[in-house]
Amino acid sequence: MIKVNLVHEGTSIHMEVRELDLSSKSGFMKDYIAGSEGSERFLDYSLMDDGRFRRRSDELLSRAFQREQLADYFTSVHTCLSYNKQAMVQIEKLRNSKSVVVVGGQQAGLLTGPLYTVYKAMSIIVLAKQQEEQLGIPVVPIFWIAGEDHDLDEIRYVYREQKGQWKKHMYDELSNAKSASSVKLDRQTLQSWLNDVFASLPETAYTNALIKTLEEFAENSMTYVHFFTRMMNWFFGKEGLLLLDAHDPTIRMLEIPYFEKLIDDVEELQAAQNRGAQAFKKAGYGEPIVTEVENAHLFLDINDERKRLDYQNELFKVRGSDVTFSKKELLALLHAQPERFSNNVISRPLMQEWLLPVLAFVSGPGELLYWATLKDVFNHFDMKIPPIIPRLQATFVPKAIERWLSNSSYKLEPILQGEMEEIREAWLTEVNPFPVHEVASKVRQNIRNEHTPLRKLANEMDPTLAALSEKNLTIIESQLVFLEQKMERFVRETHHHTLSKFNEAGHWLSPLNRPQERIFHPLLLINIIGIDEFQRFISNDVSLEPSHKILYL
Repeated sequence: MIKVNLVHEGTSIHMEVRELDLSSKSGFMKDYIAGSEGSERFLDYSLMDDGRFRRRSDELLSRAFQREQLADYFTSVHTCLSYNKQAMVQIEKLRNSKSVVVVGGQQAGLLTGPLYTVYKAMSIIVLAKQQEEQLGIPVVPIFWIAGEDHDLDEIRYVYREQKGQWKKHMYDELSNAKSASSVKLDRQTLQSWLNDVFASLPETAYTNALIKTLEEFAENSMTYVHFFTRMMNWFFGKEGLLLLDAHDPTIRMLEIPYFEKLIDDVEELQAAQNRGAQAFKKAGYGEPIVTEVENAHLFLDINDERKRLDYQNELFKVRGSDVTFSKKELLALLHAQPERFSNNVISRPLMQEWLLPVLAFVSGPGELLYWATLKDVFNHFDMKIPPIIPRLQATFVPKAIERWLSNSSYKLEPILQGEMEEIREAWLTEVNPFPVHEVASKVRQNIRNEHTPLRKLANEMDPTLAALSEKNLTIIESQLVFLEQKMERFVRETHHHTLSKFNEAGHWLSPLNRPQERIFHPLLLINIIGIDEFQRFISNDVSLEPSHKILYL
């Protein structure tokens, strides 16, 4: 365990960070972090290679990018947002022909979605700062918003606390298969949804200001992406994080020549993707992406719905319809209406690589797996997969939980790995002087044994009596179960105070027996420490070593 004290401009932050090794004991992530030969053959840069960023930046110098057009796009986006001066500093860096970017992205979840979105953006900023200092060239942090994504069920909810349980809180959305950039938010519905979120938060010194800020964002946001952009800018604007909506029409215009490549070389793209996926599976790493060979890895808007394109027998076909295009026809449509085109999980990494001078890509655990199937795809287009840096993974620990852990001497690792129930029950077994279950089990068996002759006799006498004897045993056993449950409840009520401490710790540290960062949204943290403290925390140079960060509040 490593202890880190965070300091910001000479001011000590009321947050302590410790690092734990919670790395996977098997699988691709483990091998990648360890630098094993088996994993490195799937990528172009090793995580163990200290010179990878220098080599990568030198390689990017030989390629041309639409820097001025990108800078103009970011200027148009950030002029309308707070912290635009900080953004302009980064935008001017992007105009520099030697500049590179660190990029990572996510869907436009309400309230930014789970905390891992924040940790990913934080990782992007930290890595950009570190490499700018080490390489001596401008390094720009960019967050890629997957605005084209149409799976709204993944972004239209957060978890909130209801009667001591974490429950999904869904925003009512009637749109069908539309991109997040296109779907209009109903302000009244959104405000009602937010009110329910606010009602579930414990009231602190920061709650009222938090509510006021979110209500303002909701009032001024037209779409999921607008709302997401305002929140991310609120969090990271001081750090100059640039926000790119991948489905913005301006970006689509810049991407026309890259979509041309995807259309012209669709057969090679399909074959390379399939080879990479099969090689990854054969190596024992599983199938992070399962798709059909005819998948063209492109989407097209049809009547305001995002539809997958397949390619087979020299024709593109809109999946689930009879609409088809030749390559020539699809290229003509691309030039006429580029805003109708979008990428899938396979072609999006290629589009980032063509559009941006990517020094490094910050990935989540799942993203790393599917990127590792794409080496042949990148190489076909004469590109390399950029260095991939796993994002920061973290769990924050409220003070009350920290005190209880300290007093009880329980270790964090098993709790964070979802073992709280086993720990709690083991404690109860140890302190409970009444062997209720053991005695009840013995009595149950004795009753069945003593009751056997009676049932046998009833069976000899009459079928009706036989059935009645079986029912009689069931009634006796049900009464025994009833008594056993009452006795077990008595034991639990006797130890209610301590059991509630176990439950509270599990509730916060491993909600629903899952990583906290996948269940909690950022407002839960900001409501405890305030936006100023939150912004100071995310501005610090936290280590990106592949360890799990424990944030003591």
